[in-house]
Amino acid sequence: MIPIYQLPEGTRLTERQILSAISWKVGINSDLVRADSYYRGRNVKILSGDGKHKIPVPYGRKLIKSVLGFMFKEGLITYSWPDEWDSFQTTMEKVFNYNHESTENRRLAKDQAMYGAAYEALFVDNDEAMPQFYRLPAYQVVPIYTYGIMPRMWAAVNFWYSGKDCKVEVYYRDRIEHFDKGKDGLSLTGTVPHQFGEVPVIEFRNNEEGMGDLESIEALIDAHDEILSNGLDEDGKFSDAILKLKNMEMDDETVEKLIRLRVLTLDDDGEADYLVKPDRYAGREVLRKVIEGLIFSMSGIPNLDDKDAMAQQSGEALKYLYATFEIMVAGDKQSGFNDGLARRLDLINNFLTWLGRSHVDMDGVAIKWQRNLPSEGTVIVDNVTKVTTIISRKSQLEQLQKAGMIDSVPEELARLEEERAEMESDLTDSGDIDAAYGQQTV
Repeated sequence: MIPIYQLPEGTRLTERQILSAISWKVGINSDLVRADSYYRGRNVKILSGDGKHKIPVPYGRKLIKSVLGFMFKEGLITYSWPDEWDSFQTTMEKVFNYNHESTENRRLAKDQAMYGAAYEALFVDNDEAMPQFYRLPAYQVVPIYTYGIMPRMWAAVNFWYSGKDCKVEVYYRDRIEHFDKGKDGLSLTGTVPHQFGEVPVIEFRNNEEGMGDLESIEALIDAHDEILSNGLDEDGKFSDAILKLKNMEMDDETVEKLIRLRVLTLDDDGEADYLVKPDRYAGREVLRKVIEGLIFSMSGIPNLDDKDAMAQQSGEALKYLYATFEIMVAGDKQSGFNDGLARRLDLINNFLTWLGRSHVDMDGVAIKWQRNLPSEGTVIVDNVTKVTTIISRKSQLEQLQKAGMIDSVPEELARLEEERAEMESDLTDSGDIDAAYGQQTV
């Protein structure tokens, strides 16, 4: 649970509260370390076992990479700006390009999926007064919320180690306080004001519970790895099996020769075989596949290596394959990420307003999401053609851009205007002009 304090208006966190928040975070960081281990394929339970073979399968990496590829590929998150906001849209696009927004979003999405929440700080550290945003490691941030019907971020504590020294930053809605943390407590080293209007730290929650995508399936991953590792141990024991001889006598010298030459001559009544356990491979493989199916089923993330999944050729068919993912995972994840993106826009707008570069209400911006499914170009073109008289040309082109059929809506609109201008220079009859231009479909 994230620390929540009842703080009067204008109150700063006390030294005791700051240290308490840091202590709380350090106490739960073992959960984050464990999640990182599953992502890297270093499952502690398997690697710390006493078996000869230790095979941690990196299911965590596969699952999270699948989520990132499906939801957070560059270009899947876009913004719809009111038409009259051309100047502000240009300014925001410059801010996004300066901060490599798509790359930053993907890094945040990875933390969100792994740890249950991701964090980002906004600041200005350049001569152009360009707002900047950058991911903060999840294991060093503690958001502080005020108690109420709708908790609101009142402060955020960010701490890290530089060698043996512990540095602490505390973010408020009007300033950032810097501390050194030592044996005797905190010592204030500086205060920096800011103009973002709110606490310039953003939390991107994965779901209401703050759970990572791997947390509920860790035991299943352990069970899968245990079956695989133990199976290889069992198979390896065959080379160490005891040779059983029946109706034969053999002295030590002959045994040593047998081991060296690996040749055995049997009498007519002689028999030789090994003392081994019955082969249970078939049963192990059935159980392994059952557990593998449960890993994907309980995580809500489809297994695209499955032959049935690979048989789905169209985007519409894949939508059905991803239906469970949309219901179990994507809805909460997108909602939490949307809240973070909206807060980022508000903070940037607050700063630009302070500079005199913005006079807009961010409620006019719509955040749009797509999924990384195979595009069906002919279907999209057919659908767009059917609604040419119902929706604007810009909206039609936006659909074609989503399908990857055009690169830029403004550039395409400019080309259409150029073509219309050329027609007007060649045709004198206005009806002919409208008819010729009307025949063009996007």
